[in-house]
Amino acid sequence: MKILLSALTIAWLSTVGIQGAPSETSDRETFDRKMYSVVPLHNFGTSPKQFAGLDDGQKQSLLACRDVLVALFRGIDTNGDISKYLTPELGKKYRTGADFVEPETSLMEVGILDWDFVSGETQIQLRYVAIVYSEGDWVLSKNTAMFKKSGSGWRVAKLDWNEK
Repeated sequence: MKILLSALTIAWLSTVGIQGAPSETSDRETFDRKMYSVVPLHNFGTSPKQFAGLDDGQKQSLLACRDVLVALFRGIDTNGDISKYLTPELGKKYRTGADFVEPETSLMEVGILDWDFVSGETQIQLRYVAIVYSEGDWVLSKNTAMFKKSGSGWRVAKLDWNEK
């Protein structure tokens, strides 16, 4: 009976320990998400007149370019394959995420500031801000990315990085 009681106690303690571990991770993730999230005090935005002038295709193109930019930065951050987001010409310059940022640099946030259609609707320029942590310093940089229509999608054709 004593052995059975000990076995049940050990089983119960291990179950409580196993259940406690994910909870601690979840609590930390919840805490970190709340503590370290960027909170906009004023939103950047499209003026009512500017928005009214966009047709559905233009809206979709702008959002697609934004998605490509975000995916590019995620690929750079994880040192993934970034070639699918770049034109072949730009892909020669940036083959991997390591070609884009130094090893001691961490990409933290990216956000769109403004946009323009260039050359009709075959090119779009996004002005964006990037927050990076590099060599012990936080850097906020204003940048531009030029997108070209490629088949049914968009690719980054030119990237002006670290304009301060």
